[in-house]
Amino acid sequence: MAEDVFLILHGWGGNKPAHWQEHLVTKLQEAGKQVYYPKMPDPMAPNLEAWQARLQAELETISQESKGAPLTVLAHSLGCINWIHFSARRGENAPRIANRVLLVAPPYVVPEAPPLDAPPGVTGFFPPPFQPNTLVASANETTLVASDTDDYATLDQSTGVAAKLDVPIQVLKGGGHISPYYGYGEWPWVLEWALRRADFPPQPNK
Repeated sequence: MAEDVFLILHGWGGNKPAHWQEHLVTKLQEAGKQVYYPKMPDPMAPNLEAWQARLQAELETISQESKGAPLTVLAHSLGCINWIHFSARRGENAPRIANRVLLVAPPYVVPEAPPLDAPPGVTGFFPPPFQPNTLVASANETTLVASDTDDYATLDQSTGVAAKLDVPIQVLKGGGHISPYYGYGEWPWVLEWALRRADFPPQPNK
C-alpha cells in the first residue's frame, strides 16, 4: 500500500511559526512524508472563490504527484469551512479524494454579526453548505474536533454543525480555538494521529 500523503489547510490570517500546523508540517517532513501546505490567497482578507481555486489547484497537483496514495487532510478554522464548500461543490457523485479528514475548530460565524477580529471576506464563507453526502463522497472518514472554550464557536454550535454534517465530533476540553494563543503550538497527539499511531479522543497539548 502506498504511503500516506498529507494536505494541511490553514485558517484566516494564515499561520504563525508557532502554530501546531507549522510544527506538524515540519515533523511529518522529518518523518519522510510528502506534505502539501498551500498558502491561501490573501489570508488577511480571504475570498471564498480564490480559496476554492487554490484548493482545487493543490488537489490537482497531489493527484499528479502522489497518484494512488491515501490522502489525509488536516484543516483548521476557516480551512475547515473551505473544505466543506469544496466537497459540496464537487457533489455526492464525485470520486473520492481523501482517506481521512480532520476538521479542527471550525468557526461559527453569523454573517450579520461577525467576530470583531474577523478579517474582511470571512462572512462570504458563511453559512457553509450542510450536505453530508458530499463529505462522504470526498473522504472515507471525516471527524470534527472542537473545544468547549472556543471563542469562535460554542460547543452547542460545534455540536450542531457536526450533526448537520452527520460527522462525529470529538471534544478537546479547555482547548480554546486550538491555536497558539491557547497553547497549541506543538500538539503531539495530532502528529501521532496523522502517523496512525494514535486514535480518538484527541489529547491536549500537555
